[in-house]
Amino acid sequence: MGNTLLSMEAANMYCGTQPGVNGQNSLHLELAEVKMPALNEQYVDHRAGGTPMTIEIDTIFAKPEITFQLLGWDTQVQELIGSWSQDQNKFWIYGLVRDRNSGAAIQSICQVKGRLGLSDPQNFRRGEAMHWNYAVKGIVHYELFLANERIYFWDFFTNTFVVGTADRNAELNRALLISTGQQPGTVVGATVGV
Repeated sequence: MGNTLLSMEAANMYCGTQPGVNGQNSLHLELAEVKMPALNEQYVDHRAGGTPMTIEIDTIFAKPEITFQLLGWDTQVQELIGSWSQDQNKFWIYGLVRDRNSGAAIQSICQVKGRLGLSDPQNFRRGEAMHWNYAVKGIVHYELFLANERIYFWDFFTNTFVVGTADRNAELNRALLISTGQQPGTVVGATVGV
């Protein structure tokens, strides 16, 4: 296969309610923007006493977060703020990714378990559309798929971190005698939950 370019054309989001359970909670008409979690590895500088160069040493990944903006008011989403209910702490982002070479439409799926930690109404100004900014914080589970192929799988409670097919925590878990007790699954359509 030759070179290609994959670009995201459209997105939809479900907050607190699993897709397919209640189609009324689809946010495709309100979603103005969404940012999936960044995997941001943190580094510290090491200034060795006997060398003129500094190196960076990786320490930990920064906490993941989802931010999104909705047009207008959505009480179903707004009422998720600060909830500990397991049914209200799951979030899904679906995307249409276009292969610019072949023209194929590819589905992307991002699933997280966390808490709605920000519900921020923006300024109202007559003649302009009012938006609300939101953030999913305290994320403890994150999965990202493209065309049903897993890209990332991270779960705090099982100490599992898989990138593609590589289990990045396998050595650490073996060395520390940590039993993960969970194998990352695969996604089929829009019915798989976190």
